[in-house]
Amino acid sequence: MMRSAWIKWARGVEHQAVLAREGREFDYGQAYAYSRTDNARAASDPLLSAQWRLKILKPFPERWGVLAGDVLTNLRAALDHTFWTAVMAHSGPPPNPHLVTFPLATENSKNFKGKAKDLRPLVAPEFWDLVEACQPFQAEQPQDMPLEWLRWLSNADKHRAVRVIGQMAFDAGPIVFTEGEPFEIVDEKRFTGPVEDNAVVARVKIKRPVGARTITLRPTFAYSPALQVGEDAELIVPLHVVMEEMTQDVLVVISNATTVLGEELPDPAGLEVGTEHASVAAENSGVSWFFRDYDGTSHRMDVPAGEAQTGSQE
Repeated sequence: MMRSAWIKWARGVEHQAVLAREGREFDYGQAYAYSRTDNARAASDPLLSAQWRLKILKPFPERWGVLAGDVLTNLRAALDHTFWTAVMAHSGPPPNPHLVTFPLATENSKNFKGKAKDLRPLVAPEFWDLVEACQPFQAEQPQDMPLEWLRWLSNADKHRAVRVIGQMAFDAGPIVFTEGEPFEIVDEKRFTGPVEDNAVVARVKIKRPVGARTITLRPTFAYSPALQVGEDAELIVPLHVVMEEMTQDVLVVISNATTVLGEELPDPAGLEVGTEHASVAAENSGVSWFFRDYDGTSHRMDVPAGEAQTGSQE
């Protein structure tokens, strides 16, 4: 029965919803700032230089990495439960249950072929066709496939915490705005990707004009949460993209597997296994109460819909 795979997927979705809600509630406006330094007063320097540094005032919550790990665990388990169901339907209890997992591979290597030799006979041919069709190595760029992100991240999460990192992005517009004749820009750099506190995120050098001129320097930055999705430290993808695309791709796999195995797709209403998360969300009429204790400390309590009587609502 595919029921266990669907419940695992649904639980992953519920953790993802909690993570998404906390991301929406996070006060990005108070989380970081930028400082600019320049040599505007160094009139003897033929180049006018300016650079901007990122100052992280409020790191992304450590809890986000834990929630991301919960999503990964359940999505990966949904695939493994799917393969187990296919094995039981075709060949019965396997001789080595601990080896029965849904294989995911970046390369069609000896390692994958070795696993295929052991696993293929356990399932129906049409199910194995589905397994091979969804392998990351089928794509031209396997590292860009959400199932490859899931493979790498779920393996990493077994041994070390998944850390939500900061990622820089920029508006494509210009940094330098002028009136009249434009300035000659000698060099301009914008640093995108993972970034740490106090890192230089933009730099510009302009040929210093003769005489008094007014110049406006106005870069447009974006600092957002992201995850590293591969061994290469440059493989950085926005957090919400990773979560949404992995969830969708696993949904496609288990939906197709359900059909291949001759079962009916489940009723979505029957997959709600963690309503304590969703019930406190504002969109589901839940409320958050805040109260101050006698010693001056503030406390927050999330209350599901229908249980609130009195108090201040968020």
